[in-house]
Amino acid sequence: MLSGIRAVAAGDAVIAPALTRRLLDSFGPHPAPLGDPRSNSDVASLTRRELEILTTIGLGWTNSEIAERLFLSESTVKTHVGRVLAKVGARDRIQAVIFAYDHGLTSPKDETPRA
Repeated sequence: MLSGIRAVAAGDAVIAPALTRRLLDSFGPHPAPLGDPRSNSDVASLTRRELEILTTIGLGWTNSEIAERLFLSESTVKTHVGRVLAKVGARDRIQAVIFAYDHGLTSPKDETPRA
């Protein structure tokens, strides 16, 4: 909760990942670009694990869900999320979700990662 308060104080938005997914679902399918998403330089700079983390963020998974399903510690997930955000130029998880949709890594109807 403290990190949420700090984020709001810094001018960032705090929205639960599940809510982000529901909002995106309500806007209907988001068209994926043509071609291989890995051909984009921002995506190509990601390691295989970071790409997997980005797609799970795009699915609306929380850090604890990612940790549990990918057999990682939550602190390792947080490290990967931070690196992913930096590499793709996303300010927060919401921008990462949009990035994943825009680059064809996931869509509102996906339940499992494509990467």
